[in-house]
Amino acid sequence: MKFIKTTMVCAILIAGLIIVGCQKEKYVSRDTSGLKPPPPVDTTTPPVIDTSVVIDNCDKTDGWQVAGGDPVLATTGKKEGTGYIQATIKTGQDFMQFIKTLPAPVNTKVSLSTGELKLWFYVQDVSLLKVDGQIQFSSAADPDKKRIGWGMDKIIPTLTNGWNHLELKFTDGYVSGDGGPDLTAMNFIKIFFWTAAKAATDQNFGIDDIRVAALPPPPPVVFDACDSKDGWQTVGDVNITTTGQKEGAGYIKNTIANGGDFMQYIKDVAAPINTTFTASTGRFQFWWYVSDVSLLKADGSIEITSSGKSDFNESAWDVAPLIPSLKNGWNLVTLDFDKAIKTGDGGADYTAINHFRIFFFTSGKDHADLITGIDDLKFISK
Repeated sequence: MKFIKTTMVCAILIAGLIIVGCQKEKYVSRDTSGLKPPPPVDTTTPPVIDTSVVIDNCDKTDGWQVAGGDPVLATTGKKEGTGYIQATIKTGQDFMQFIKTLPAPVNTKVSLSTGELKLWFYVQDVSLLKVDGQIQFSSAADPDKKRIGWGMDKIIPTLTNGWNHLELKFTDGYVSGDGGPDLTAMNFIKIFFWTAAKAATDQNFGIDDIRVAALPPPPPVVFDACDSKDGWQTVGDVNITTTGQKEGAGYIKNTIANGGDFMQYIKDVAAPINTTFTASTGRFQFWWYVSDVSLLKADGSIEITSSGKSDFNESAWDVAPLIPSLKNGWNLVTLDFDKAIKTGDGGADYTAINHFRIFFFTSGKDHADLITGIDDLKFISK
């Protein structure tokens, strides 16, 4: 009897172990009850679109030349892609150059006034460099022809040990005397420099991700926001209207009433405005309100000067060519500096604009009241 009881107890224990062993084990990683949903996609910030043009991604040594031996494709520590071009100033040497002739010309899609050359440059020990050398970018497969260059004397003082991202504006470069590069067909880059003394130990240098990008447009420069009557003159009283403006708190408004045929808006500023743009890079822009364009006469002028008055040191644009493109209501008028009519004294000094005038006419004196307005006068980049 005792044996039977013992056997029964053992059987019960074995059955219990089998049941426990058959139960499904719970893993924390499979329990999704505590997981948080992903955050919503941010649609308020527009995505950054890279429009730069690759000159060489430095993922192959093909076509590369360096001083003192063959270029090395380093595949660790790169800044982009699968590798970078590495070269070494050996112990006892003092010179390095990186040269690449492209297999096909590259259209950079920028101009000398709007582009920049960008690349990563690795320096093991900046303190050993001589402040000399140059970065050259050419469309003639030649460092001395059809090229733009930047002196290493300006670049080296800005470097730190390790990787440096160089952003070299074309406007800061030296253009060769033959007219400079054809930026639609660039095919050559050369970077050369020295150590100040013979290297006591091997010094590594690297190049990665060479590309050309368009510079972000410079910010506009406001001549007048038209939010105050100060300094303004019109035919009759100067009026500020605080509804319907295109910018800020208001705009300058006036009316050519029935029986009249002329209006002008004049603004003088006490401190001259530096537009920050040149004749080839700048534009004058403002909003012009016309209630009925059909009443305008093909006459008049838009003027900016640096003399404090009209007709001296003036750059101007005729109103007549603008009229066919105007519509009733607000019109954004954009005028290129290089299309301005200049006075015989050389036109306006774009670093010191202090006077604005626009004047225009109706075709006759018998007409409905013509309401006009001016807002947001500023200088912008092309």
